[in-house]
Amino acid sequence: MAAKKSDSITVKWHGTAGIEQAHSLRDELLSAFKKDKVLLDISEIEDIDITGIQIIVSAKKEAEKTHKEFFITGEIPNSIAEFISASSIFIEKYALPEEGGE
Repeated sequence: MAAKKSDSITVKWHGTAGIEQAHSLRDELLSAFKKDKVLLDISEIEDIDITGIQIIVSAKKEAEKTHKEFFITGEIPNSIAEFISASSIFIEKYALPEEGGE
């Protein structure tokens, strides 16, 4: 069953998601888990490093542990998708399923 709109929150990252921003990015996501469904929009990320990727992976694990939903939403910039893929992370498993499915 899809979470009600009031049960979800979208967190939007901008600019750089790296070690310098790690504490604020992590804290922002942890705070979002007060809701049942957390959507992370990384469409405006210009740069990400392994720390940013680790925060995303950790958020997915937190969602599973707390029986909540976590998805990446929005269009992922090609350079970011390529870097994540090169890090052996399958970003597709984090994508928000399309409504209605095919």
